[in-house]
Amino acid sequence: MRKTMMRDALFEREFSDDKAKLHYFHEADSTMNIARKLARRGCPHFTAVVAGRQRQGRGRLNRVWLSSEGGLWFTVILRPRLSPEQSHKMNFCASLTLVLTLRRLFGIDAMVKWPNDILVDEKKIVGMLSEMGTDRDRISFVNIGIGINVNNDPTSEEAKASSLKKILGRTVSRKELFAEFLDDFEARINKEDFGNVISEWKKYTITLNRQVRIVTTREESEGIATDVDEDGALILKLEDGSLRRIIYGDCFI
Repeated sequence: MRKTMMRDALFEREFSDDKAKLHYFHEADSTMNIARKLARRGCPHFTAVVAGRQRQGRGRLNRVWLSSEGGLWFTVILRPRLSPEQSHKMNFCASLTLVLTLRRLFGIDAMVKWPNDILVDEKKIVGMLSEMGTDRDRISFVNIGIGINVNNDPTSEEAKASSLKKILGRTVSRKELFAEFLDDFEARINKEDFGNVISEWKKYTITLNRQVRIVTTREESEGIATDVDEDGALILKLEDGSLRRIIYGDCFI
């Protein structure tokens, strides 16, 4: 059902099909905003919201994420059976799955950068953002917003960004990529106990054992990225030899 709808309708007409758990808009302010409303109204697990373009796409730390025509902009609404303290594992699972999907479909050397960007030749092609809702001591929803530069051309404002079209020298079917990722992600979630997702993720990261700068809303830290622990935090070795545990922030190599 999902792949049929992708081929027949996605990017061609707007629709909101609860049975297929798929919502598509030619233009939206942000798929994260729409997904939040759907999640709070009780939409099913693994509902997806897709937009042809976004007017108010955003990244971490409220940075603007340019979301022009030709890219793939979507949010997946999840209702995992995890404690709130384990919600970060869904982010690692999503970025790991997408890296493997990109490698399988296109034969490119896609790598993850902590916390969950995806790069090829050290240029960003994917950004992710997550949001969690809780009900007392359990997760109500985890929304994972994903922006993929597919057939769009990153502007001069995105000097460190690239797109699949630029890398491959041809246009790519967004429908096929979207359907393949959703199928891979759903399969991994259904079989994953999340006990080893971070150790698996670390096999495909460019962050570790490199000098990095971490920027948060409050401070900047520099050092050697030595590890990512089971809580998803980056372990940074500072110039004086001490270790700092970084829970969130933007990572610059």
